[in-house]
Amino acid sequence: MLTNQDVEIVQAPVRELEDGEILIKMVWLQMDAAVRSWLDEGEGYLPAVKIGEPVRGGGMGRVIASKHPDVTVGMWCGGGLPGWQEYAIADGDSPIVNPYPPDWDVLFQLAVISSPAATAYFGLKELGELQPGDSVLVSAAAGSTGSVAVQTALNLGASVVGIAGSDEKCRWVEELGAQACLNRRTDDLAARLKELRPKGFDIYFDNVGGPILDLALRRLAIGGRVVIIGAISMYNQGGRPPGPSNYLNLINRQAKMVGYQGMAYVSRYDEAWNQMWEWKAENKMRYRTEMAHGLENCVDQLNMLFTGGNTGKAMVQLCEDPGPGPY
Repeated sequence: MLTNQDVEIVQAPVRELEDGEILIKMVWLQMDAAVRSWLDEGEGYLPAVKIGEPVRGGGMGRVIASKHPDVTVGMWCGGGLPGWQEYAIADGDSPIVNPYPPDWDVLFQLAVISSPAATAYFGLKELGELQPGDSVLVSAAAGSTGSVAVQTALNLGASVVGIAGSDEKCRWVEELGAQACLNRRTDDLAARLKELRPKGFDIYFDNVGGPILDLALRRLAIGGRVVIIGAISMYNQGGRPPGPSNYLNLINRQAKMVGYQGMAYVSRYDEAWNQMWEWKAENKMRYRTEMAHGLENCVDQLNMLFTGGNTGKAMVQLCEDPGPGPY
């Protein structure tokens, strides 16, 4: 786990903007499990955060100064992984810096669109090859990505069983429309999964890795697909994680397993985002946030992802929304 001794809060002046740059007063920071992996040395899809740099992470804030002709003061701006800081300078032309109108639904953007949308949508539809009538199993189903995956699968015509870490979380997942949600701490998962799907699951959407992945491999239907988007049960263990002992069932069930992270589909993000907004307008996409206040609470909010303390998107609010200006 990250500890408060691993980070320090420092104050420094904000430098002058150069042409094409914008200054963002950060209002919300989003906590994602990937943040923990970026703090490890070694190869990854993004380089490790260096000692002395802000902890990398996403968020959203108001543009309070701009030297970019197309980004005006008062707009919301997110993306670009501004990190754990109260003010961020960004290149307004960067493809991962996204300005939004002053009246944008920012919490929906952060809780659903910014990270979970592409991961859930393309993970299920493209890699999971989801078809109407499929049976889908989702682990960490009450988390930000898991809850979006549950609703995405349902909206695409599948039936869903979730796994979560408490009875309260399971009630939330079932409110979203899942046929059932199993408490990983108290339910006999092997027996219940066999009872619910005697012929197995067509898709397992994996957020956690570890023993639950191993169990899901035993409960695949013929031609099943396993989509691995995270392994939050294993990020803090250190050393080389153990491989699943039931992987040979991929042969027996003529199944396949694939790893995935959402940036692989960056050129098609709009497809997923537009679908999520459409579902929201039809009341088919709901979300929750687990909110803390102040930069000093970032460590605890990040660790919540690994202890199972959050329902929905874990976030930190740094300040009240300053509004669309003038400032």
